[in-house]
Amino acid sequence: MSAVTADITATEDDLVEAFDDLTLDPAKFTHRAHLSVAWRYLQRHGFPDGAVKFREQLLRYIDLVGAQGKYHETITWAYMVLLNEELSLGANPAATFAEVVVRRPDLLDHRNGAIAACYSRAELDRPAARRTFMLRRRR
Repeated sequence: MSAVTADITATEDDLVEAFDDLTLDPAKFTHRAHLSVAWRYLQRHGFPDGAVKFREQLLRYIDLVGAQGKYHETITWAYMVLLNEELSLGANPAATFAEVVVRRPDLLDHRNGAIAACYSRAELDRPAARRTFMLRRRR
């Protein structure tokens, strides 16, 4: 492991630790940070256990910071599935999230990237999609 990779791994581990301890500053919990933590959960616990554990901790975290209105069940699960595909089929399973986004920068584009390829804005804007994971319907 190079010094740069070691530094990235330490930073990612610190992020996960703060998330797990519910001490993560909400200003630092960006979209990229969400995905980085989710990636680590999948690496540590596999799928679906890692996805379930991440979701449960995310709900605890958003309750603590008062961000319940930001939670979206479909987007959370869709990203977990996309990350699991990358973990299982694409990336080196030991890869840092920084290495993953080199291969899959579309994961970071929350508006026009990987999620937009799966769901229309109208589908994601449905109140039911916020509450319940909704599979995309064939057209």
